[in-house]
Amino acid sequence: MSRLYCLGELLIDFQSVGTGSLKDTQQFVKKAGGAPANVCVQAAKLGTDCAYLSKVGKDAFGDFLVETLAREGVDVSHVGRSDKHDTSLAFVSFADNGEREFSFYRRTAADLSFTPSDFADVIFERGDVLEFGSVALASEEARQTHLDLIDRAHAAGATVCFDPNLRFNLWDKEQLRQTVRRFAPLADVIKVGKDELEFITEQVGSPATQAMFDGTTQLLLVTDGGNGAKLYVNGDLRADCGGYKVATIDTTGAGDSFFGGFISRLIGDGVTFGDHNGVDLNDMLNFACKCGAYTTTGFGAIAAMGNKEKINKAVK
Repeated sequence: MSRLYCLGELLIDFQSVGTGSLKDTQQFVKKAGGAPANVCVQAAKLGTDCAYLSKVGKDAFGDFLVETLAREGVDVSHVGRSDKHDTSLAFVSFADNGEREFSFYRRTAADLSFTPSDFADVIFERGDVLEFGSVALASEEARQTHLDLIDRAHAAGATVCFDPNLRFNLWDKEQLRQTVRRFAPLADVIKVGKDELEFITEQVGSPATQAMFDGTTQLLLVTDGGNGAKLYVNGDLRADCGGYKVATIDTTGAGDSFFGGFISRLIGDGVTFGDHNGVDLNDMLNFACKCGAYTTTGFGAIAAMGNKEKINKAVK
């Protein structure tokens, strides 16, 4: 059975109770977080064999994160523990309109200190998927580790998926843009928000979309919140989902759930690049949109994600 390997940050999200700014918030609730971790859990909830690649501190927060992923059915045997670095923390507050404000505490982050030797025992096979984002690309050690794993995945015939998931308060903006531009051509599949696409390419419309098809990239997913998503193959629009109307409570993790749902279908349908002929791309995209929409109907990311039965029943 093919497996999804997600690589990247693993952190505690302290989410505000009620709405307001971070400055004014008085109470927070502890949740497991990290975009690739959310992707991994959503795929696991859909029955995909999943493993997480990361590192956390030897502390109570690290214990909580490892136990949370394991409880969701994710293989955590490749999550290392560091006694020299801390588990990453993020504080999140919510405005009345659903917009979020983030503050990250990860200057001594364990998930920026992993090296290729930490994942020497990971063996990719054809049909597997390696997924990653940009947050854990902020150190040279971590970037080299990503490059090593990407090379090994491609050599084995695995599919590489990238979600830039831009977090501007963690980066110098131009450094972030150049880092994403460096790694995007190494991915077979890219998922990006419409606004993120314009930032990365410094273009709009069709030129922005076409600019993402470089290197090994064959499939691009462009999401637009409640307006749904579009799917492009080698620059051509191949599927379009207008989104689903649901009673939205919290948008945290919706994009991650979308990507986890899509990747679970990539694996389940046996898609390998470049052989995706005969696959119903519209159906795959619609299901991914359903996953994202369902997650917005509950609080948090992991806690709000559903299995296939719940998603299909609730989102029409």
